[in-house]
Amino acid sequence: MIWKNGAKAAFALGFDLDGRTIWRNKVSHLPGGQNFIKGVSIGDFGVKVGTPRILDILDEYGLKATWFIPAEIVEKYPKAVEDILVKDHEIAHHGYDHRGNYGNTTEEQIAFIEKCQDAFLKYAGVKAKGFRGTGPILPETEKWLYSAGGFVYGSCGLAGEACTWIEVKGEKTKAVNIPCRDEMMDDYMQTVMNSYPQVLVGMPRIAPYRNPYENWINEVKGIIRYGTAGSPAFHPQIAGTPGRAIMFERFCRYLVENDSLWCSTCLDLAEYFIEHNGGEAHE
Repeated sequence: MIWKNGAKAAFALGFDLDGRTIWRNKVSHLPGGQNFIKGVSIGDFGVKVGTPRILDILDEYGLKATWFIPAEIVEKYPKAVEDILVKDHEIAHHGYDHRGNYGNTTEEQIAFIEKCQDAFLKYAGVKAKGFRGTGPILPETEKWLYSAGGFVYGSCGLAGEACTWIEVKGEKTKAVNIPCRDEMMDDYMQTVMNSYPQVLVGMPRIAPYRNPYENWINEVKGIIRYGTAGSPAFHPQIAGTPGRAIMFERFCRYLVENDSLWCSTCLDLAEYFIEHNGGEAHE
């Protein structure tokens, strides 16, 4: 499809603002998970230092991004969330505390997601319209999610390379898939030594930043070449560190200088897709 302003492709910068939650509730339970990065202080850095640094870079280039935030982080750091919203970025669902289990039944999972939405509404004044889950959900939960649940889009892993209507058991919903290009555009897997899984075990040296940078550029070139869309899974505790922030700034410059690409939030992409493909409006 032709995107806004005649662009060939669409791209939505996506950040997972995990804070400490990923260490406490997910990675620490995996074999070798205690060695993930350096320690929980990295998560604090992402909220307190990485996020403001990234917001400044986005401001410099006039870019808007989607921030997938666990509801616990929304509760604990409302000022950081306010700083994101005041600059017209989007905040979206990323679980409550990055646990991998949403519940064993549809009723439990819906209650869990609604608990997250209540936290968003209380501390941020808005409910999330986008979903990037931290664990599997049941088909009936997914049907609710993209109907009565009010979510406009999903941006999860293994989501292909094109914006499409989300289907559940072959039945089309009125929500949009925004492909999460996490296999090639997750800055943990691309730039962190000895993360979990330890993808760089046995390497004689640390790879230079130019390698993942070129990966990201080539992914965007491919998105433009084939007229598709995507969103990365960047993390403020990684992208906001000094050296990687320089790399991210260069990436932003590339995005805004490319007339063939429309960059906006995941929600903007989803709503544009709905408007131009005969979809129904969400309440």
